[in-house]
Amino acid sequence: MNIDIVSTSAITDKALHGALTVAWETLAGLRVAVPLRGDLFIYFKSLDDILIGLNKAGGTAPVEEVMNHVEYLAEKAGCHSAVILGGGHFTADPQVVVDALANIGSVLSVAGQKQPEPSPEGVPEDVFTLILEAEAELAGWCSREKALVIARMILAERPAICVEIGVFGGRSLIPCAAALRHIGAGAIYGIEAWSPNVAIENPTDEINDDWWSKVDFNRIKQEFFRFVAATNLTQYVRVIEAPSNRAAALFDRIDFLHIDGSHSIVNAAEDVILYALKVPPGGIIVFDDINWQSTAPARALLDAICEPVAVLKDPESGLDICAVLRRR
Repeated sequence: MNIDIVSTSAITDKALHGALTVAWETLAGLRVAVPLRGDLFIYFKSLDDILIGLNKAGGTAPVEEVMNHVEYLAEKAGCHSAVILGGGHFTADPQVVVDALANIGSVLSVAGQKQPEPSPEGVPEDVFTLILEAEAELAGWCSREKALVIARMILAERPAICVEIGVFGGRSLIPCAAALRHIGAGAIYGIEAWSPNVAIENPTDEINDDWWSKVDFNRIKQEFFRFVAATNLTQYVRVIEAPSNRAAALFDRIDFLHIDGSHSIVNAAEDVILYALKVPPGGIIVFDDINWQSTAPARALLDAICEPVAVLKDPESGLDICAVLRRR
């Protein structure tokens, strides 16, 4: 018996639910921009955009294979394939839909392995490749947008001395190091104690401090050093394993500064006072997690000596999460 599939709530078959979940995961695995997950019709409309992108990238073979499955589904549904790929409603046997989703997902999985994600504008392929590898292998929370902003800033400004306070797993240090390697000059000094005692020296909130007290810093540090060595970045990366307030005296001048250390009121403000004033006029400062109440005093200090360049937002909450500033 055919079922009229008209909304997510109408999809009652367990197999269809599971197939749709896997289908969305396959799209996400292609590392392309897709909307938030929705019903079956939103999936097929998103699939249409994916096929256009694959076609432009020269992936005509997988596009043809996928279209074979879409056209078979359209035939069984008694409509044109354009209706399905346009997000239109259709009537079909759930098992036919499950089979179509599985077959399409299989083709796209193979295509995703063969088709490298194209480098974004202004970011060379070698730099972008390291950003993707860091995303996949290193601990941390640096978003793709932030990584690209950092890389573009380094490529445009060509700073000689870069400093990052708070390396953790290295997700935000690697875009800087990769860009320096592409330029062939400069160094990024990563300041990180990799110590739970230092991480919670001054309190932020109970949940955050409890999490940091249980982190396996040794494992994260080892993974970072392994990654730096394996990707030929050692020439451009310098690590200072110490609390940031003890390392500040090592620098007379900083051309590019990324502050992402402890978010306590004391530590965040201290990092600005000790490091930001060493950035000369025109230098770039990136300040992370500006939506925290505890980082507000540090942000106010930066606003007093810097001009805003950009503010990055959390794509889910819409909150401001990272500020890029230029020293006055």
